[in-house]
Amino acid sequence: MLSLRAFTTTKDLHVAGGIRQPMRSDGTSSLRDWLRSDLSASEVPWLAASVTTLFQSGPPGSKITVAVVGDGFGPQDQEAYNTAVDRLLTNGVFAQDFFEANKAAFNIVRVNLVSLESGVGTKTYGADGNLIRQYDRDTALGAYYNGDWAHLWVEDGPSTDARLTSALSELVPEHQLKLVVLNNPGGGGRGGNWRATVPLGIGWPTLAHEFGHAMGRLGDEYHDRDETYGDTEPTEPNLTTNTDRETLKWGWIVGGETPMPTGGDNYTPPKPSWWKDNQDVGLFEGGHGSYRFGVYRPVLECRMNSNDPRFCPVCASVMEGVTAKHLAAAPLSEGDGTGYVRLVVRLEQGVLRVLEARELDGPFVQPGLVTQGFAHEVRIGDRRVALGSLPDAGVSRGFSEIGTDGPREHVVHRPDAFDFVVRVASAELRGADLSELTVDLVSVGAGRGDALGEGPLREDPALEVTPIASLADLSVADLPTSLRRIVAPE
Repeated sequence: MLSLRAFTTTKDLHVAGGIRQPMRSDGTSSLRDWLRSDLSASEVPWLAASVTTLFQSGPPGSKITVAVVGDGFGPQDQEAYNTAVDRLLTNGVFAQDFFEANKAAFNIVRVNLVSLESGVGTKTYGADGNLIRQYDRDTALGAYYNGDWAHLWVEDGPSTDARLTSALSELVPEHQLKLVVLNNPGGGGRGGNWRATVPLGIGWPTLAHEFGHAMGRLGDEYHDRDETYGDTEPTEPNLTTNTDRETLKWGWIVGGETPMPTGGDNYTPPKPSWWKDNQDVGLFEGGHGSYRFGVYRPVLECRMNSNDPRFCPVCASVMEGVTAKHLAAAPLSEGDGTGYVRLVVRLEQGVLRVLEARELDGPFVQPGLVTQGFAHEVRIGDRRVALGSLPDAGVSRGFSEIGTDGPREHVVHRPDAFDFVVRVASAELRGADLSELTVDLVSVGAGRGDALGEGPLREDPALEVTPIASLADLSVADLPTSLRRIVAPE
């Protein structure tokens, strides 16, 4: 695709007057209107786009592809955007401990969208939570920064998600983790459903913490209030109410001489001289964001506690379970005769619906386990043909830097509907008998996600599973056109 300068030169346009100003010739339309008309796409909300692969360790379907997209970056802001991406990802998250060691499981792709205006829109809320001021900007995604903890710091505009989906569908058709960077200097951010939205004021350690939530469904190990946890056993793999050494989730790594419980915000004296607060595992009271008492974490200091330390052995083990098969994937080339179908499925009012289907070339990796949280399964008759974990689905979570006054708990919203991606080998779907095809969405509480049986996931005795929704008894007419061509080619 042409750069903005090359594009405007080719079209005999000029940018000296400032691209944000309407550029008119003898009373005709502005550049914005002319450009959109010229492309026959009135919904195009940016001037130009380019895609840069920052790191590629294998074909997209075999790796965890991180797609990063900017909003509110005009022509003059593109270098600042590139620098921010390098600071957060290439020289930030993926230059550190776990992510550096597991970098071969990832691809990183940067998308440069050139917004019509510089900076994103802003919203201001009053003490009563009501909106008192709003400034709009004509940007690529139409997102807003509000700087309000209770309103999750940032928010989408009415078409932000649709624009993001459209851009990535065209420019990075295979992706898992999405990072949206806003051209605003503030702090805070929002995450959930394998997407994070951050302003420029956020640091890479906070982003690494959020990736722990998104990929491994790791729980927060900090506590910001002197409250006692009184709920059921947490489903997060790094939190527990259990003090029994024999049945402890992470009992496999606790030394026989380590007392149970081990302490609170410090090791109960006397603390051994050899004890490493980040790497030596015990049972420390306090966690889940709010609770000083009644809930326990593995170590004194972990990335899920205060962002900066590396993941503790328990959290690292969970994350390694997610990346293992992607690391092991052979570096096969595109066009090797294999292929897969990428389905976008929506859960809304308890009903599953396929929104989009796209067939992509190259190999892809099926996970060998499911983690706590949502998971999906595709079966044809008595055979499992696809499986996937969705640990961060169905949630929108605000987050902030951990300051001098300590951590601040997440504000969590649960949307009425959410989308998730299902990947199935093309050969499994082509010509499949739709009457035997089912897509199940379940919630996984606890259990051995790496010891699955051959039967349906919703009935697996190794897991605590709650069925959420099922898509079955399909006919060709129920499918989007793109999927009909794959399942029932004419």
